[in-house]
Amino acid sequence: MRDAKDHITAEIPGVRPLPKPRPKLYASKAEKQAAYRARNNVVVRTIHLPADVDAGLQAVLEKKGEGISAVLAKLIQSQLLRKR
Repeated sequence: MRDAKDHITAEIPGVRPLPKPRPKLYASKAEKQAAYRARNNVVVRTIHLPADVDAGLQAVLEKKGEGISAVLAKLIQSQLLRKR
């Protein structure tokens, strides 16, 4: 789009100017990630596993075809948080 006083620059027919970009909702990627976790009610935990346990876990994950979060959540629900 050209200035109203500009009579030299030609407009290309059929070409419209780009729309304005959406305003940023988050100042940083960390803020965006924190909003995602709050929106989906997700908590991040870091664990340390021995190498042989991790190898076994990876084998189970490949066999089931599920993600580690889903398998661990199911395991914790069924084994640790069950009613006794």
